[in-house]
Amino acid sequence: MPRPRKQPAETGNPAAEDPFLASLGALRLDPAIGKTAQIYTIIRNGIVQLKLPPGAAINEREICARLGISRTPLREAILQLAAENLVTVVPSSGTSVAPIHIQDAFDGQMVRDALEMRVVRLAASRMNLAFERALAANMAAQRKASAARDFDEFYLLDEDFHRLISECGASPTVWRIINGAKAQLDRIRRLGFPRPHHAETVLAEHQAIFDGLMRRDSERAAAAMQTHLDRVFETVRLLIAERRDYFSPDAGEVAQRAGRPAGA
Repeated sequence: MPRPRKQPAETGNPAAEDPFLASLGALRLDPAIGKTAQIYTIIRNGIVQLKLPPGAAINEREICARLGISRTPLREAILQLAAENLVTVVPSSGTSVAPIHIQDAFDGQMVRDALEMRVVRLAASRMNLAFERALAANMAAQRKASAARDFDEFYLLDEDFHRLISECGASPTVWRIINGAKAQLDRIRRLGFPRPHHAETVLAEHQAIFDGLMRRDSERAAAAMQTHLDRVFETVRLLIAERRDYFSPDAGEVAQRAGRPAGA
């Protein structure tokens, strides 16, 4: 789905101090696309990128005012987000961002593992000049964002890197399937970037994948991708210890049970 178009942000509203609500001032909904779908995407992105952290209230009145919408499409979007365990709706109390559910994150990781391992091999054999240039430009931008410690930008570039590989190896449809399954996992990924040396590690892993693709070496690219995807298990355990308040009560138990099966 196209990103909502931006317009100059308004100033002077006290609610603009909230990073998520502040970001809404720069958005204009596209009349050619259904409002519910756009609102869902806006809030989902806010949750995944931690502008709406676990426990944050969803200010429905302010969101409606900022976007110039009625409550109906917002409520429909919230119901979709609740079905994905991204928000918690309590009648008469309001809606808040749900904690990170580790089992949902690991389910998303299984989808990534199954599909991205396949598409990276296909991408190595289907690589062409257009994708080479796009991936090279993405890697250059990643290095710049990492050096500047611009983690919001680095996360978006990380997403684009994997999207490009999926579209080269398969199609945009496959990427939409992957993206739809990994919202909880993406919250963990975004939470991990500010950790010491984490972004640099991710960048090095991306470079290894990129090198395999540029050499048209499917096994080298796949091995680098597997190393990259498997790192999530270590990241989860570290983040649960550091940010326990962001995770569901069963997070530690689920994470201890999780792991890559032998021979997988």
